[in-house]
Amino acid sequence: MKKLKKKLIIFDADGTIWDSEKDVFLAFNHTLKNNGNKEITKEEFQKLAGLDLEEMFRRVLSKDEEILANEYVKKYRKYYIDEGHYADETTLFENVKEILENLKKQGFYMAIASGKPKRILDKMVECFHLNEFDFVLGTGESHFNPKPDPEILNYIMNELHISKKDAVMVGDTKADIMAGKNARIDTIAVTYGYENLEILEKSNPTYLIDDFKTLEEIVEYKQD
Repeated sequence: MKKLKKKLIIFDADGTIWDSEKDVFLAFNHTLKNNGNKEITKEEFQKLAGLDLEEMFRRVLSKDEEILANEYVKKYRKYYIDEGHYADETTLFENVKEILENLKKQGFYMAIASGKPKRILDKMVECFHLNEFDFVLGTGESHFNPKPDPEILNYIMNELHISKKDAVMVGDTKADIMAGKNARIDTIAVTYGYENLEILEKSNPTYLIDDFKTLEEIVEYKQD
């Protein structure tokens, strides 16, 4: 396996760093149910992987209610973030903390580029004592366009003065991989997250891995 020599690793969060699917799914259905709509199944929810939250609601609401998707997002975030249901069942994936610490010691810059709002990402990073990240950013509630738009990735590279050849995107959905491709950087897809494996394979990442620990076998810090 040929190693990727990099200086910056940009990570997605949900489905890549931490396993938040149960909390997000429960909060999504809580929002639907409390606003007069029927709940969706886990399988239906998983098909929405990688979409921004407003689009997720738009896909499951009736034609008459699609216009209310933004209001559903606000109610979801009130329950999930403000009422503190973001870490009821959420845990880090296996080996994440150990590997992040090792990568930081090697000299890597590391960042989170998520679809979540920054205010919830900051809470979760603090909750899991993740001190290794140089940037923690989200497209939700921000001026950044959602992935697969590469805007948030380009912003991080520009702020850290890292060239495209020295950066890699790690994520679990097609949107993550396409954001990396649109930013013209290498990509690593993790198979343990929320996206269907066939869809991930068709997105054609530079590497496909089954375990977060495999990152250490793929990336190597690029010395000046």
